[in-house]
Amino acid sequence: MKKSRNDKKPLFKMLSSAGASFSNWVALLVDNKFRIGFRHIPDAILVTLITFFLTPFVLLEKMLYDKKIKKTNVTSPVFIIGHMRSGTTFLHYLLSQDKNFTYASTTESIFPWVFITLNKFLRKFMNNILPEKRPMDGMHMSEHLPQEEEFAIANLCRYSPNNGVYFPKNIEKYYTLYSFFENVDGKVINKWKNVYRFFLQKLTYTSGGKRILSKSIVNSCRIKLLLDVFPDAKFIFIYRNPYKVFLSSKKLYKKFIFPNMTFQDISDDRLEDVILKIAGKGFMKYFEEKKLVKEGNLIEIQFEDFVKHPLDKLKDIYTTLSLGDFETVKPQFLELIKDYENYQADKYDIPEEVRERVYNELEFVFKQYGYSK
Repeated sequence: MKKSRNDKKPLFKMLSSAGASFSNWVALLVDNKFRIGFRHIPDAILVTLITFFLTPFVLLEKMLYDKKIKKTNVTSPVFIIGHMRSGTTFLHYLLSQDKNFTYASTTESIFPWVFITLNKFLRKFMNNILPEKRPMDGMHMSEHLPQEEEFAIANLCRYSPNNGVYFPKNIEKYYTLYSFFENVDGKVINKWKNVYRFFLQKLTYTSGGKRILSKSIVNSCRIKLLLDVFPDAKFIFIYRNPYKVFLSSKKLYKKFIFPNMTFQDISDDRLEDVILKIAGKGFMKYFEEKKLVKEGNLIEIQFEDFVKHPLDKLKDIYTTLSLGDFETVKPQFLELIKDYENYQADKYDIPEEVRERVYNELEFVFKQYGYSK
């Protein structure tokens, strides 16, 4: 019997940092003082070799396409935001069925420098190493499916909290700097804006001018900065019971992120502290900045309602944000909804000490969205 990709051992761990430029990767190593966990040294060497090998192709793609890309207009992108494990991926998958949108695929997010010139090779390569389903939740994986573009931003520049995923001993530092942009020089902020604009221009250029459908959980903390770059941007914020968010986030780190992306190890206690602290600051920043969005350009949906009535919530999104004729794309939505109709989200037993800890840290979120203690 033929094995599925989930049963095969991948060619190497799904190291998203392998798509960085060589100079960006070396700068990241220097910033973290080359502190690589012993068991992660082979992975770090492999990433170094891959980024070095890709350098000529990075230069070639810049030479061939940068001028054209920088002349491309990005029209009112749609940003899916919300804390990790709040249903952003399922929402992203569904909305991507609307062919009026374009989005960053997994290949484009991991290899943002070279996905034009090495397109066919990278797509084949990614399909060989990716599992068919995500290990933390059973959602489909493929090189062509929508992916968070934060992987691309981290590989295009150093100004991303994803670098804290690669080097978790500094995870809080990277989130503080590049999710919340606290005490960050204005020149760095402008560089980040230029990188973000360029990547969305590149996606727009390669799609022939389609509207961007974006998903990045850390953009929940960056609404003001995104509006500086894209004043007419639209936002879909999805929220979920904070207890489930906390436990599912921990599972994500333990089952997917740490086994596949990191070069250091941290303790469970430290991981829990970081998840709660970042979540608290993230929600506060979102509540503060969502007021800046133009009326009719933001909708909030509850995860629990969305998974029960996905079609109704999609219609609400199209109506509120004026995204076009919902009935035209409804059949495509129905087809994907049918694929996931038997999907079951994880169920969690919440220990009392965890319940107390989460509630104490995120009490204002419980009250804002009506979740009970």
